[in-house]
Amino acid sequence: MTQELSQRLEEYKANGFTVFEGLFTEAQMQSWRERHQELMEDYDGQTWFGNMLEYAPKLMWSAVKHSTILDFLEIVMGPFVQLDNLTLAAFPSVPKDQAEGRASGWHRDRWARVPQKDIYERPLASNAISYLQDLTDEYGPLRVIVGSHRQPITIDIEDRNKPHPDETLLYMKAGDVVVTHNHLIHSGTPNSADDLRYFFSIYYNSTWLKHTDNHSGPLTQRLLEEARERDDHRLMRLLGVDTQLQPRCNSGFLAPDEDRWEEWIAADRAAVKAEE
Repeated sequence: MTQELSQRLEEYKANGFTVFEGLFTEAQMQSWRERHQELMEDYDGQTWFGNMLEYAPKLMWSAVKHSTILDFLEIVMGPFVQLDNLTLAAFPSVPKDQAEGRASGWHRDRWARVPQKDIYERPLASNAISYLQDLTDEYGPLRVIVGSHRQPITIDIEDRNKPHPDETLLYMKAGDVVVTHNHLIHSGTPNSADDLRYFFSIYYNSTWLKHTDNHSGPLTQRLLEEARERDDHRLMRLLGVDTQLQPRCNSGFLAPDEDRWEEWIAADRAAVKAEE
């Protein structure tokens, strides 16, 4: 493990998230905005789209399999990382008086639960979120409760759209990616800018869980077949095929998890056939 990954892992364990700055390029983000606009036109103004890998594999696959994200997630979750869902969405603007002093909705992400006090647990899922514009006060920062992935914090229904006394506001730049633990309590902020607030989420979960997106479409299956031909287990797992799950989930568990994961990750990399 590199020193940077080690530092990020400690940050993630302590805070429940880490931010990778400038991971996506402006050219990538512009292509995603344009694709979103096309989908809005095709679907009568709808702004929230899942299954984006099947909708646009050439545009999306490089982000889903981004080595920086996957290298980090494999030391967080082990080599059991699957694409649960890929979402490209946009939040329309609301009047400023409807946005001021409000959170969009506090929540933990899917596959989570209320954690035990001061206990860090390996996440069953982790979200890699990017915004396709700078988050200003008008576009709405990301709100997080630092360390809430290790605390049994609950929020009453009437308070779930209010600022939290322990919140931290993240003013992320376009192209930054925040990777969050699924137990982390977080919220968006209503958009009062004069344009759409774009939201791009690559949600990963553990390979023994069901995935939300449909990976059986012909375009996604083509990506899976290419991964199979190269014996690329990392990419196969992303698309719901983990041929090594049974032996690795029944390994005896007498060595530290991180040590076994490191061995398995190295073995997976060694197995990949070079592109011809």
